Amino acid sequence: MIYKRGKKPSRPLPAKAFLFKSVFNPAKLPTPPIRFGHQGLMGKEPWHMLGNDEYGNCVWAAKAHMQYLWSLLGENERVRITTADVLSDYAAQTGFSADNPDSDQGTDMQAAAEYHRLVGIRDARNIRHKVFAYVALEHGNVNQLALATYLFGAVEIGLSLPDDCDDLFEAGKVWKVSDSKPSGGHTVTIVGRDEHGNFIAVTWGKLQHIEPAFIAKYMDEGYAFLNSEILNLKGLSAEAYDKVALTRMLSQVCTSLPEEDVAAVIPPDVIAPLLTPTPVTPPKRRVPNQAQYDVAFDVLRAAVDKSGYGWALSDANLRTYSNAVTEGVVAAGSI
Repeated sequence: MIYKRGKKPSRPLPAKAFLFKSVFNPAKLPTPPIRFGHQGLMGKEPWHMLGNDEYGNCVWAAKAHMQYLWSLLGENERVRITTADVLSDYAAQTGFSADNPDSDQGTDMQAAAEYHRLVGIRDARNIRHKVFAYVALEHGNVNQLALATYLFGAVEIGLSLPDDCDDLFEAGKVWKVSDSKPSGGHTVTIVGRDEHGNFIAVTWGKLQHIEPAFIAKYMDEGYAFLNSEILNLKGLSAEAYDKVALTRMLSQVCTSLPEEDVAAVIPPDVIAPLLTPTPVTPPKRRVPNQAQYDVAFDVLRAAVDKSGYGWALSDANLRTYSNAVTEGVVAAGSI
């Protein structure tokens, strides 16, 4: 079995980036128990490889794995995200193309975090899941990592992964510090800790246990994302944080980066085509562009699903109606 890496080398954070330690005071927060985590909510559902055996898309697979768990923490059905969805975001943010092996160059985690906030990751219903904000974790700080994971259900970290990790993964053994040399950057999702104090990660479609000393040595970046989808119908998170508490946390962060610093981690020409198009002076014959068709579809899909009758209307049939609406609006000059 081939296991791909795919995380680009970590970079210094922008001066105005928000740090976990600047926002959250451990003394005022609960101390995580040795054993914790909600990975059991997945039941017999597979975590899925999501293309990371063929391509260096580990950053995007990790985001999908986080979203799987977040949806369940909010007491919803597990969101469906396919390999095609994961690769579409990898392609949109990095220029990757499955037809061009040279384009499979991996992902900068900082840039992907901004994409996650501004654009969101796509699911199988073409709905995008955004995060409100994110905070950077201190490299190798296992206590901070445990607290962030306990609070928010899942976080992503980057590791400079040694060669022997593939064999240990195959054998179902814990990742430990060894004499093996690092062979590339890799991103995993941390979801909890076991009874021995080892961290539990999701990578390459399975759970992997990792010694704290391994993380202390090889973790070179990490991010905790603030996502309202962890709240259940009562407005509480799994660890009893409510909407008021989450809003208070968000108010301290406000946004992941000041807008003027966004271009430093993600090029404007990458983001622009993926956001709702800016109105422009239309030609005499107004014809919708693909982004406008997609926006209309997303709005109608969300409305129909919210009504409780989403099951009765397939994406293909809904697309026909949403295209007709888009063309009518554009013809009326409203877009």
